[in-house]
Amino acid sequence: MFKIKILIVLIIILLSSFVYYLYTNTLNYKLTTFFKKNNITADVGIAILKNNHLTVINNKKYPLLSVFKYFVALKVLKYTEQNNIPLDTKITINKNMVDLNTYSPMTKNYLNYPFDITLSDLLYYMISESDNNACDILIEYAGGIKGFENFIHSLGYENIEIKVNEKDMNTNIYNQYLNISYPKDIIYLMKDIKENNILSEDSLKVLEQFMIKTKTGEDKIKAGLSKDAKFYHKTGSGSRTKNGLKIADNDVGYVILPNNDIYYIAIMIKDSPLSDNENAKIISDISRIVYQYFSKKNFFIR
Repeated sequence: MFKIKILIVLIIILLSSFVYYLYTNTLNYKLTTFFKKNNITADVGIAILKNNHLTVINNKKYPLLSVFKYFVALKVLKYTEQNNIPLDTKITINKNMVDLNTYSPMTKNYLNYPFDITLSDLLYYMISESDNNACDILIEYAGGIKGFENFIHSLGYENIEIKVNEKDMNTNIYNQYLNISYPKDIIYLMKDIKENNILSEDSLKVLEQFMIKTKTGEDKIKAGLSKDAKFYHKTGSGSRTKNGLKIADNDVGYVILPNNDIYYIAIMIKDSPLSDNENAKIISDISRIVYQYFSKKNFFIR
C-alpha cells in the first residue's frame, strides 16, 4: 500500500512538472515573461495567429493610424474589380487635392500641377511609402470615407471602426483616436483576404507586392525576423499629445517562414511615454520572440 502511495505521488509530481514545462513553452508565457522582465510600461496590444491558434495580449481596441490604409487598399481594389477599371488607369491630380504640409513622398516626386498618376502608383505610394495624400485621393476615388467602414463591416468585421481620413487626423491630432480596432480583428481580416478569395488573385498579388515593399517600420517587426523570412505588412505612427504621449506605434502583417509556414501578427502601442526608438525596440523584441518560437521544430508549435 505504501509503495502504491509513493508511486501515485511520483506520478503526480511528474505530471505537474510536465504541465508546467508545457506552460512555460507557450508563446503566451514567453511574451508575458518578456513584459515582466523588462518592466514594459507602455500599453501594448498583441495578436498572433498561426494555424487557427490565436495568442492575444491586451484584448482591447487600439488606434490604427496608417494601418487603416490597408483597409483603404482593400476597398479600392474591390471597387476597381467590380467596375472593371484597370489599375493603369490614370487620374489627374490638381493642387487643391493635396496637402503639402502632410507626410507625402509623392508630392516630392510630382512638383508640377496638374499631374496624371495611375491607380497602381497611388496604391504603391499609400501602402509602400504610407503617403497621406495618396490615401485621401484614393478614399475619394472609391466613394468617400463613410463607405469604408461599411465595406469592412460587410466582410464581417463590425468591431473595426473607420471614421476619419488623413486630413481629419492631421487637422486635429485627437481624431487619431477615432479609427480603432482590436489587433486580433486586423489579423483575422488579413488571413481572410490572403486565404479566402475576397479579392481576385491579381488584386491580391498587387496588394502583396506593395506590402512586401513597405519602406516604413524597418526597425519594428521586420527587425526581429531573419533575412530569409518574407514579411507583408503595414505600419502606423501617430502624433504626440500635449503631454508627450505617442498616440500610436503599430506594425501589422504576416510572416512567411523559410519552410513556407505563415503566421499573422499585430503589435500595437498606444499612448506611449517612450521615445519612437524605444517603441520600435519593444516591437522588434516581441517580433524576435515570436519568430524564434515558430522557427523551432518541436511539438509545442501548432
